Amino acid sequence: MTHCLRDQRGFMLAEQLVSIIFIGLLCIVISAGMGAAMSAYGSITRQTVADNLLARAVETVSDEMAYARSVEGSGEFPAYVSAGYRETVQFYDPDAGFSPNGIMLATSTASVTLVPSQDGLIPVLDSVIYDETANAWTFDVSIREGESLPPLAEASLSVKRIGS
Repeated sequence: MTHCLRDQRGFMLAEQLVSIIFIGLLCIVISAGMGAAMSAYGSITRQTVADNLLARAVETVSDEMAYARSVEGSGEFPAYVSAGYRETVQFYDPDAGFSPNGIMLATSTASVTLVPSQDGLIPVLDSVIYDETANAWTFDVSIREGESLPPLAEASLSVKRIGS
């Protein structure tokens, strides 16, 4: 029996406790790192979706403006004859009311969503100005998560009407 108590093979209790504590601390560090990585991934993914939605909104709005057949006057949010809808349309003015549906056009018969919202991100046409002397549109587009929140992405462009 005394021979078994003096056996030096295997790990002592203190060594096992130290290794268990070390593994526990390592798990805590890894889980904290994973949380930070997942948070960063979510933020980066959200910004990428916003940037893609902004690119789509800019392309769609600039095409709509560039191919306008005629524009009724100058100034902010003027009515124009759309090449795509073949009738007089007008962009919704965000000052008249925020649209959570996206960038909207008002036609004589209905409202049309030109650039829809995506994943809780809302494209907003902040301003549209037509300069009759230059035959050019100037517009600001932003991507927002809500009405009062700052934009995640924004762009300002000038587009000359084709055929003018």
